[in-house]
Amino acid sequence: MADGHLPDPELPDPELPDPAVLDLLLAEADRDRTGPVTSPPQWAAVVSVERVSLVSGEERPGALRLLVQGEASGATLVEVRRAWARVADALARNRLGRTPDAGTSHRDAGHHSVTTDAERLRAAVRAAHRTFEAEPYYRARYADRGARFAGTDSAWLVTLADLPVDGCVGQVLWLARVLAARGMPSWLLERHLDDLAGELRAACGADAAGSLPDAAARLRATRTAVLPEPALQDAAARMREGTGAQEPLPGAAALALAAAADVAAGTVASWAPCVDWLTDESRCDPRAAAWLRVEATRVAPDGGLSAGRSRGGSRALRS
Repeated sequence: MADGHLPDPELPDPELPDPAVLDLLLAEADRDRTGPVTSPPQWAAVVSVERVSLVSGEERPGALRLLVQGEASGATLVEVRRAWARVADALARNRLGRTPDAGTSHRDAGHHSVTTDAERLRAAVRAAHRTFEAEPYYRARYADRGARFAGTDSAWLVTLADLPVDGCVGQVLWLARVLAARGMPSWLLERHLDDLAGELRAACGADAAGSLPDAAARLRATRTAVLPEPALQDAAARMREGTGAQEPLPGAAALALAAAADVAAGTVASWAPCVDWLTDESRCDPRAAAWLRVEATRVAPDGGLSAGRSRGGSRALRS
């Protein structure tokens, strides 16, 4: 919950920030910090510079120094202003004696734990950006707010890497249930774990991903037990061939089936949070909408019920 006496970091002031904010951002422009980052302002600066680098496509320290001072335009300038606001808010939190948590990145993320290792933190930010930009559904439905939540979830997932496999898998399955109930099939989390493991290995060595690949494998095994991989990968082509209609957005057919697979596997009770959004008449051809709902029902016959209602056992779709 937001603290009323602190400034809202989602409403950045277009004017140049306090010099202390710029100093913190400029100090991270080389993107080479290693070791623990235990100060909220420094943590926020590490995240912010990495985000500016990703949004701008710029990696040169000199160019990044200019960008974080406001010499930017378009989406990069928007991200720079978010960086100013994030670090300014972290300075206020630091004065209250707080340590870095998800809320250090953005207020609505709450206070769950996040990695405080600089290299792993940058890897988490990169993985979140990579996953978010690869899936059009994220931006279409959740916009930039979704990108910020992806970053904090990623920074939390890094903390699970060093857990024993059972502990890591248990936490990931919990997150999969939460996200699936909000319209994000666990297939998306599975893919993010793959991205995160890759970024961690590239930044910190072969063993840095720890138990995360095991968690991704568990999600994958659960999904493919009820929905064969070819059914997911060929979904868009089958929909076009069967209806002549285009997907409401790229990847929608696979997403609808993945949402239904979560129901068939017992992860959640309903595929409606995802499929209802995809098939809304404002964005979806009626022929495509009908196909998506029929195919989701074929995978999980009772999955169209609202999440709060009971359902019978779902039949798996098997090849």
